[in-house]
Amino acid sequence: MVKKAQTLADIRRVCRPMPLKGEELDVFFVETDEARDPYQKTRLRIAETLESQEDARILFYGHRGCGKSSEINKLLSELGDKFLPVTFSVSDEMSPIAIRAEDLILVIAERVLNTAKRADLSVNDSLLAPVMDYFAQTVRTEKDGKDGCLQAGAGVSSKSGLLSQLIGLFAEFRSEIKLNAHSDTTKIATLRKRPADLLVQANCVIEAVRDALPQGQRLLIVVEDLDKLDLKQAREIYVNNVNLLTGIRTNILYTIPVFLFHSPEVNAFKHNFDDVIALPMIKVFEPPAFRTPGFDTVGQLILKRLDDNLIEQDALDLLCEKTGGVLRHAFEAMHTTALMAGAKVPLQKSHVEYGLNRLRKDFWQQITLPYDQMPGGPKSVDELYDRLADYGRKQQSGKKILPVSDAINQILLKSCALVEYNGDGWFGVHPLVMENLKALGRLS
Repeated sequence: MVKKAQTLADIRRVCRPMPLKGEELDVFFVETDEARDPYQKTRLRIAETLESQEDARILFYGHRGCGKSSEINKLLSELGDKFLPVTFSVSDEMSPIAIRAEDLILVIAERVLNTAKRADLSVNDSLLAPVMDYFAQTVRTEKDGKDGCLQAGAGVSSKSGLLSQLIGLFAEFRSEIKLNAHSDTTKIATLRKRPADLLVQANCVIEAVRDALPQGQRLLIVVEDLDKLDLKQAREIYVNNVNLLTGIRTNILYTIPVFLFHSPEVNAFKHNFDDVIALPMIKVFEPPAFRTPGFDTVGQLILKRLDDNLIEQDALDLLCEKTGGVLRHAFEAMHTTALMAGAKVPLQKSHVEYGLNRLRKDFWQQITLPYDQMPGGPKSVDELYDRLADYGRKQQSGKKILPVSDAINQILLKSCALVEYNGDGWFGVHPLVMENLKALGRLS
């Protein structure tokens, strides 16, 4: 049973920077739409897009740690039995440093098959047999080096036979994708050469499973953590291979990095989708430093998980102020604070300062050049700090920073040093980065 925190150990448990799911949604969830963008109810918009489109392809974007996964989980609970959800994280299923669009198509098919089995669907063998035949003819096994060694089973029952065989085959693919992503001698390396064929086979799997759904129920695939890609990977998947993503023939929602929407190539992909929906960051201040209603919303999100009198008000205010509406940072700081030697409840301002200082140090490593040089990108870290200092001075003078789509801002958005408050369409320098700029002597 999920309960509010009553002790320091409980705070560590309930303030882990993880998405809410299951019973946690009932106990800890707080509506934040008004604090993000009063003119949009995010989950309602996604639901309406799904309702109005037969096979809706949706992009869902926002900063990493802004609460997208919790909103998705809440949406799925609200949709109930209208949809059979197929949800997965690319971070769990694929090698984080080698995520490819071709591999993603295979993972989607594997997740659909597994969901069908868990739902005890009677999937028609005749619809799955062509998929097995394709892989039998295409893939060589390492065992004997002969074509066609993967045989479509004959005389097997529709509920556990061919479906189970395909799940076993795709499990092999998934293992190679996860553990041998860079090898050019695996089955996956062979299959990657035929991306159009992979899309056809994935859609055959999807159609077979959709055919087995109860009347009136629809399939919904949710691909999470694509917003954690680096800049080069994101461009490769969303710009160069957008047709693979939109070629999936069912309802599908992809998360996407916020920095891609500040790329000159944004129009090369976004118009391929049926809807592009933002989850704006919670705005806790207006430049230069005026509190907004979102400030109290972040406080409510923290207090929703705690019994009364576990944190002093000035400590909570400091937490809300210095994390800038980035929910992941607020909960990371709380979790770190609760681990501090000598911490005790109620948590005091000095305790929270410890957690915030740990986050401040993290930014020194996060504000850095990408491993692969971007076209027209910065040549040194100094260029990143020059941009932040310029924005910081404008912010201190009360000016709102308007978006500029260039490589420097993409890097800063990825690290969350620069925060996009989408509801109002302006950028803010993260409050902890402002402190680092002052420490460097770049801001007074």
